[in-house]
Amino acid sequence: MNKQSILIVGAGAVGQVYVQQFASAGHDVHLFLKEKYVAEAQQGFTLYHLNRDKKKVKPITFKNFHCHSDWSTVAERQWHQIWLCMSSTGFAQMDLQPMVQAVGDATFVVLQPGPDDIQRMKDTVGADRVVSGMINMISYHTPLATETVAQEGIAFWIPPMIPMPIEGDRARADVVIDTLKQAKIPASYQAGYAAKGIHGNAFLMVFLAALEINQWHYKSLAGNKAVLKTMIEAQHEAFDALSQHYGTSAPSALKCVKSWMIPPLLTASRYIAPLDMETYMQAHFSKVRSQTVALLQLFIERAQQYQLKHDALSTLVAQLK
Repeated sequence: MNKQSILIVGAGAVGQVYVQQFASAGHDVHLFLKEKYVAEAQQGFTLYHLNRDKKKVKPITFKNFHCHSDWSTVAERQWHQIWLCMSSTGFAQMDLQPMVQAVGDATFVVLQPGPDDIQRMKDTVGADRVVSGMINMISYHTPLATETVAQEGIAFWIPPMIPMPIEGDRARADVVIDTLKQAKIPASYQAGYAAKGIHGNAFLMVFLAALEINQWHYKSLAGNKAVLKTMIEAQHEAFDALSQHYGTSAPSALKCVKSWMIPPLLTASRYIAPLDMETYMQAHFSKVRSQTVALLQLFIERAQQYQLKHDALSTLVAQLK
């Protein structure tokens, strides 16, 4: 595959990982961010690749990218791929027209978790130019409260054997998949994943609400039978509303989860990734809390739209507020 000219929009924990991985694979990588962050970004970023460096003692420092803060400079170049690396709420607040006008016929890679985000991009530039994907890694600002590192940076872990699902125009999607594989990020084409995956996303968003209500403590949530019961009920309410709206059913594995299963699942999750998952959940999802609340509100709106039950969802949102 030819060298790709890639613009990453968003310099957070996800965006920085893609910048480094794509640049290391030999692509021409640029970063679009706010003017006030340009000088800092030009000093370079520091990453810790937990698949190879679990103890975070081998920082990767890199500067092999270019920065933009104005669409006029973006318009001076030709682009192959535009990666949108921000939360759903950040994407909703973004004026898409200046970007669209600046990047020619580039492929837009939408990473936001909701089908509505993907549809907004399709409505703006046409469905044939949009490729969507679901982030298949954990990335966060290190150190967490329970970590010690010599140099602050971004730590990331790519789960083995779990390819990043990609869909969209097949020719454009295949180029994106090749780009990811060159960057050592497993990926595969999975038609319809976004509509199907919305149920997994609903499961996670409701769980995050319940965990936050319990001050982000696994032990507290595991012992709170009332909240666990409400959480399971809210997840099923979300499944019903989303099934009605998108025409896809929640996977049996999600629908079969019971409240008594949550404590052992929380215990097991501590050993899945090479990081403190409990502390990570609080640190990361507190930052994108507005996205969680917005998605919970969307589930309620979908339920109301089809006159379906949403009492448990509303209860969780009220307790969050």
